[in-house]
Amino acid sequence: MRKARIAAGARTKEIDIAIGLGNSFVMALERKVSNDGTNSTKRLNEINEKAEGWRLEYGRRLKTATLLQGVYNTEDVLDLADSGVEVFWFHDLPRLSRRIAEETID
Repeated sequence: MRKARIAAGARTKEIDIAIGLGNSFVMALERKVSNDGTNSTKRLNEINEKAEGWRLEYGRRLKTATLLQGVYNTEDVLDLADSGVEVFWFHDLPRLSRRIAEETID
């Protein structure tokens, strides 16, 4: 699978996985792995920066999400979720599958 490119403003931002949700939405899913709290802050800031650009460009048609694995600061994850990025974990892939199924039922 290749990275998708979504133009956001003047720069192109890559996403790890673009998932079609029904006829009108796309989920931009970023995958991140972190080994410690400092790295977690950096990784989650990267996701939030991309998500903000995509939202400005595509509005409500684009849903943003992340798939995390490893060590993350709880506050950083909560801040990311509060900003509108849906958070999923590698150890709970069935939850992500259910979420995608909910969105693709017409």
